[in-house]
Amino acid sequence: MYYQDHMGAGGWVLMVLIAVVLFGLLAVFVVWLLGDQRRRPPVEHFAGGVRPAGVTGSASEILDRRLATGDISIEEYQRVKASLAAPAAPEPVAPAT
Repeated sequence: MYYQDHMGAGGWVLMVLIAVVLFGLLAVFVVWLLGDQRRRPPVEHFAGGVRPAGVTGSASEILDRRLATGDISIEEYQRVKASLAAPAAPEPVAPAT
């Protein structure tokens, strides 16, 4: 009994071309992903979240820097600056039982 391959030479060529395109797309995606990681600033972890490495200083200095870079508006700056300047309210003490 003879089993004939139903895919001719054109089918094999098309299948190889599709495989090459898929592997090419995969390679482009990996290169894009790695390149994107290199452009991101390094981060340092601290208690309370993550911030870009090298961003240090007091809350007031960070607030000044964010205003200078345009991250926040003047209104937001003034609101946060006022809240930083306000004395912290003492925490309520639970009565002893």
